[in-house]
Amino acid sequence: MNKTKTALITGGSKRIGKSISEYFHAQGFNIALHYNHSYIEATKLSNSLNKKRKNSCKNFKAVLTQEEMVYDFIKGILKEYSDLKVLINNASSFYPTPIESVSLENWHDLSFTNLVSPIILIKGLKDLLNKNAGCIINISDAMASKGINKFSLYSAAKSGLETITKSFAKELSPHIRVNAIAPGAILWPELQESGDGNQKKSILDSIPLGRTGNAQDIAAAAYFLSQSLYMTGQVINVDGGISLS
Repeated sequence: MNKTKTALITGGSKRIGKSISEYFHAQGFNIALHYNHSYIEATKLSNSLNKKRKNSCKNFKAVLTQEEMVYDFIKGILKEYSDLKVLINNASSFYPTPIESVSLENWHDLSFTNLVSPIILIKGLKDLLNKNAGCIINISDAMASKGINKFSLYSAAKSGLETITKSFAKELSPHIRVNAIAPGAILWPELQESGDGNQKKSILDSIPLGRTGNAQDIAAAAYFLSQSLYMTGQVINVDGGISLS
């Protein structure tokens, strides 16, 4: 009998997170699927995965800006799974914070979802991942390290996520590998989906491959990292070359 293995994906019910959940499930992983507001999407996805393989996906609700709820989430994972192999910190808040209106509340929200909650999750789950020789994959942003106009707090949090990726790769070695993926223009952000065509054309013109990617590109990269036993501390750009400019 094959040994079971579980992947935990935060923000795993929509967009990139959904594709990662589906991809790892197709590769034989059980899925611990985290969601916040997306109950309907999470339920639909887990039902679909469980039809393919019985009891292979379980949903966990947690508001990642609330520290105590993150700790309760960790307790739920530790209680449910002894075979956790992969932690993917995908959940993210994303919205502009122009300097004229930026607030500490913005920083709390953006830093917690993009940086602080991943740290808490890594701390809480490291012993289990260590026992299973597991790995951590953090989802960053290909443009964050350069700074994104009017997205200063988001950029700072994602840049911090890349830094802790490298630091934890050293601290948690040799049994836990820690890497990050930095997507480029994979899907239009939800707040831009109804934006004007000129803005989208400008973005596409800046991508050497001349097109957006898709969520499957990120899912495939995540699976590759989960299987690459001699890679740690790396930030892999999956961005069509936009970070070259």
